[in-house]
Order: sequence, then structure tokens, then C-alpha cells
Amino acid sequence: MPRKLALAAILVLLPQASLSQPQPVPPVAGPGVASPARTLLPVKAVMHHIINPAAELYWQASGEIDTAEGAVHRAPAAGDDDRWNAAVDAAATLQEGGNLLMMRGRARDDGLWQRYAQQLVDAGALGIAAAEARDEKKTFDAGTALYNACFNCHERYIPRPANSLYGRHTPDEDFKPPK
Repeated sequence: MPRKLALAAILVLLPQASLSQPQPVPPVAGPGVASPARTLLPVKAVMHHIINPAAELYWQASGEIDTAEGAVHRAPAAGDDDRWNAAVDAAATLQEGGNLLMMRGRARDDGLWQRYAQQLVDAGALGIAAAEARDEKKTFDAGTALYNACFNCHERYIPRPANSLYGRHTPDEDFKPPK
């Protein structure tokens, strides 16, 4: 008899229990639906706290630098999963950071600003793939794409003094480092 009572209680309580289960949340953004996203940081703060640290971290895993002691190879060693994973994380931050720069409230215009921010998104995607593949050459190439995205945007939107070592070019040109 107690078994039947327990079974009856389960059958009575089961429908109520299913009502308390979390229901799927409908999407909040999409065609015809306003996004609740809003910018909280100005562009300079996004650059300072998100983009610049991620770029520096990514570049620590690519290429080499010349020092007084000679060239220092920066790519992680084979099996150094922590450094490779840090490069993947940095590239993902850069990819999403480009989207942050394109948000209403941060975008300076719909032309070059969006183009340069998209270059950052694309460089981040290249960086993720290269670092996940543990491919030094592709990691270097993605680092170059990242550099070009940064340089192009800064050339246009951060005025430099006339005597700057970087020189000037027209904003529609893409900077290509000398070979």
C-alpha cells in the first residue's frame, strides 16, 4: 500500500515539477528586435583594458624581436600548451574586441572605422586558428594582420605629429610593412 501512495504522490507532483523547470529564453536580438547591449566604456578604455593587452599577449607568441643580445624567438615551444592557449585566448579577445568597437556609441563612422574594426575581427579569427594549430608561421602571419589592422586604424583616428617616425599615408591605403 505505501508503494501505491508514493506512486500516486509522484504522479500528482510530477506535472508541477515540470512547470518549475527553466524555460528556453527567446533571443533578445535579431531582425526587428532591439538589442539590450549598450556601450559602457569609451573607446580609449576599451583599447586600454581589452584590445591593447590582448594584442601584446598575442604578439608574445609570434615572430621574433631583436635585442642587444640578438634575435629572440617568441613563438611558444612545442608542448607549451599554456602559452599557446594564452595566444588563443588573446586572439579570441581581439576578435570580439573588434565587434565592441563596431557597436553603436563607439563607431566613429560607417566607413573606415567599421572596416578597420572588421580587420581586427578577421585578424583575431586568423590568430585563433593559427594558435590552435600550433603553427608558428600562421601565428606570425596573424600577428602581422593584427598589426596592420591596428596601424591602419591608428593612422586614421589618432593624429600623429608631422615628425612622427611612422609618416603619413592616405586613410584608404592599407599599410604594408616593408619587406
